Amino acid sequence: MIIDTARPSNVVRVLGVGWPDALRIHGSVVFLTLPGTCIMTGYAVGIGFLIQKYEYLAIQLTVMTMVSLVLSLLLVFRTNSAYDRYWEGRKIWQEIKVMSRSIIRSFWCCVMEKSTDDSAQKLQALKNVAAFVISIKHYLRGEDGIEHADYDGLLSPEFRVAFATQGAGFGYGAIPRTSVGSQQAREGWERPDELSLPHMLLYELQKFVEGIQDNHQIHLQYYASLLASINTLSSLLGSCERILSTPIPMAYRIHLSHALYMYLLVLPWALASMGLAKTVILQFVVSFMMIGIDSISREIQNPFGYDANDLPLDAYCDAVLAELSYALKHRSPKALQRAESTYSNSSDDKTSK
Repeated sequence: MIIDTARPSNVVRVLGVGWPDALRIHGSVVFLTLPGTCIMTGYAVGIGFLIQKYEYLAIQLTVMTMVSLVLSLLLVFRTNSAYDRYWEGRKIWQEIKVMSRSIIRSFWCCVMEKSTDDSAQKLQALKNVAAFVISIKHYLRGEDGIEHADYDGLLSPEFRVAFATQGAGFGYGAIPRTSVGSQQAREGWERPDELSLPHMLLYELQKFVEGIQDNHQIHLQYYASLLASINTLSSLLGSCERILSTPIPMAYRIHLSHALYMYLLVLPWALASMGLAKTVILQFVVSFMMIGIDSISREIQNPFGYDANDLPLDAYCDAVLAELSYALKHRSPKALQRAESTYSNSSDDKTSK
């Protein structure tokens, strides 16, 4: 099912009751925003009592106008930068999904099978495409190993042995195992001293394509197209790595946080002349809005995790698995007659999982 995001609804039905977005908690940044908002509001209460006793300490509200304008521009730039990363990640994953489907379909339709070994290799190549997409998901989330349940039935025993031998002593995740205080651990930089599982699967795919070309199992134009598709997958993987390993500059983040909280610390001194009640209410509203915008940008700047606002990577992988399942359930136009049972058995095993 495709969700129509061009005309989103602002009402969500829960237990048969329609709830507007304004009353929703799940997926919001309320819990991230409330601590700072409550602290700033409590601070405003103290300043309000102080200004009531020493009115000459109050500052003019017009002074805060220019400051609020500059801070708003900083917050807008911060949010736009974070959303650009989110939107680019969405476009990349759509291309990964489309390209993987095309490769599965090309393998299924265009690769001739001259022997039972050819049938087995073709079947494993189809599975390797789906395994590659799933491995990108785990790679971007920093999840090591090949023992995840969604690899079952996809990776060959020979590949598992080879991975265990080459990967002894380290994992393949994009987030390195370094000290917690290091910048690399905080920002999610990739390690250059090891080959990741997605890259290893790309080697397997290209090795298969070169093998079928050497054995004259595919026409030359389809061979060139498959090579271009594999190179495109490699490029898309690199784009995901670029998003993950290029954080928002630390100096900008720190300066924005300093400017935001300095503004909220000075604001009650300008609002206090309006009275204690108005000061508390306005401080709470302004703090909730400003801190909330900053929290949103932090929430969406890495779109590959498990948060409610992250991209649904599991759904994208399921779409590729559905393509694979269809290919396994149907006999290829260029399959061996005796290979039909192999395909049907593999399909039954996969669908049962």
